[in-house]
Amino acid sequence: MIEIAVAALLVLGAGLLALWWARASHRGTLPQNLIFGYRTPLTLSDEAAWIAVNRAPARFVAAGGIGAAATAVLALVSALLGFGSVAPGLLGFGLVWLLVCTISGIVPAHRAARRYTAERS
Repeated sequence: MIEIAVAALLVLGAGLLALWWARASHRGTLPQNLIFGYRTPLTLSDEAAWIAVNRAPARFVAAGGIGAAATAVLALVSALLGFGSVAPGLLGFGLVWLLVCTISGIVPAHRAARRYTAERS
């Protein structure tokens, strides 16, 4: 039970971190950095490009964060109710969901980068 609780808290933390990332990206307040955000030579050298490119996939990142957080809560509740055998599957699904959503955000980010570059030329 303790292992499931710790794992659920870690997945919940990842989901909440993704939600923070999505919110900051959507608002245009995500600072240029080397950890969060869609980083390319363009976005790291131009703050306006950073904001435009990272704002585009915010919905995908938010969907990943919501899914990860929700599955973490479900896993914890299922363990508390005596259905601990389903918790690892829920946590795995939540992490995969977060990863797939975040990677899927590359498509709108790429489109935003192309649009930004075309507008600047």
